[in-house]
Amino acid sequence: MVFAAPAGVGGGPLSVAPPASSSAPFLLRAGGDSPQRGMLRRLTFPRRGGARGQSQRRWDCHITRCAGKANVVTEDDTAKVAAADATADQAADDTADVLESLNPDDDVDSVAWIKQQPLPYPADALEPYISKETVEQHWGVHQRMHVDRLNGMIGGSEWERMSIGQMMLASFNEGREPPHAPFFHAAQVWNHDFYWRSMKPGGGGKPPERLLKFINRDFGSYDGMIKQFMDAALTQFGSGWVWLSYKGSKLPHVKSKSPIPSDNYGRLVISKSPNAINPLVWGHSPLLAIDVWEHAYYLDYENRRAEYVSAVLEKLVSWEMVESRLRKAVLRAIERDGHTSPKQRRKQLVSQAKGRVGDASTSGEARRRPRSKDQQAPSSVTMVPAGEAVPN
Repeated sequence: MVFAAPAGVGGGPLSVAPPASSSAPFLLRAGGDSPQRGMLRRLTFPRRGGARGQSQRRWDCHITRCAGKANVVTEDDTAKVAAADATADQAADDTADVLESLNPDDDVDSVAWIKQQPLPYPADALEPYISKETVEQHWGVHQRMHVDRLNGMIGGSEWERMSIGQMMLASFNEGREPPHAPFFHAAQVWNHDFYWRSMKPGGGGKPPERLLKFINRDFGSYDGMIKQFMDAALTQFGSGWVWLSYKGSKLPHVKSKSPIPSDNYGRLVISKSPNAINPLVWGHSPLLAIDVWEHAYYLDYENRRAEYVSAVLEKLVSWEMVESRLRKAVLRAIERDGHTSPKQRRKQLVSQAKGRVGDASTSGEARRRPRSKDQQAPSSVTMVPAGEAVPN
C-alpha cells in the first residue's frame, strides 16, 4: 500500500511505504487533523532510492507542521491520544461532581482565585449622580469581565499564589518592557474596587480639617485642587483614570538605612494614567480615584465627562475615606523610610530638654534657692542638627 506524501526533490511525488522495521502500520488521517494539538511526533520516511525500511530519515517537528508535510500518524500515537482524552474526560467529570456537591447557595465563583468584591452600598445608592443602570453595567459586567479573564490567565501559573496587589506590581515589569499578561486585568480589578470605595451616598462637601491642611499646603486651596483635578480629567486622552495620591518621595525607594530627604517629601499630587495604570506602580499611595473610561459615565452623561467628574467630586466623594487613606500612607512612608523631618527632630529635642529642666526644678524651694554660676538654668534650649547627640 502506498500513501500520498509531500512532493519529493524535483517536484515529483514521494512514495511512502510502511517501514519493515516498524510494527505499527501507518494510518491516513483525513484533512490533516492532528490527534492532539501541541504534541511532538517523529515521522519516518525511507530515503529516495534506499532499501525499504533500512535506510531511513527522521524529523522531529511540531504536529501542525508535520500535518502539513505528511498527512500520517501511527496507531501507537492514536492510542496514546485516546488515553489522554479519556483522562481529561474523567478529570472533567470529577470537577463536575465537586461543583454539584457544593451548597446550592454557594457562589460557584468562590472556587476561583480572584473573587468579585461586593459593592459597599446598594446599586442605586449613588443616584441621581450615577444611575443604578450604570452601576449594574460598570460593576456587574465590565468589572466582572476583568475578574473572569484574570482567573482564566493565572490558573496553574506563578501568579495564582499572589494577592491581587502583588500580581499587579509583579506583572507591571517596572515599565521597562510591555507588562506581563495579567497586569491589565489585575490592575483594573484593583482600580475598580478602589473607585467604588472612594464614594458614598451623600458624599462630597469640604474635606476634614487634617486633609484640608495638606490640600491647602500642596495646592494653595481646596478650589485649586479641584481645578487641577478637573484639568487632569479633561486632558486624559481616551480611557484612563485620574488620581489624588500621596507621594512619599520624589526619588525611587531603595532599601537603605540612610534615605535621602527630599524637598518634595510627603506631598499630595494629582495624576492621570492611561488604561489600567495606577500610581502604585510609581511608588505613590493612591487616595482617590475617578474612572474616566467612557463606560463609567456614558449612560448618564453621554460625552459630558466634565459634568460626571464634577458630580463625583462635589456630591459623592467620601473625604473621610480619603483622609483615612492619607493617614495610613503617611505612617507607611515613615515606617518604610525611617524618615524624620528636621522640624520633627527639633520638636523632639525641645521636649527632651524641657523634661530635664522640669526634673531639675521640681519644688518651689529649689526655684527660690540662689544658684551658683555653674547651676544657672539655660535661658534657651540649644538646637542641634538631626542625627547629632543631644548635649548633656
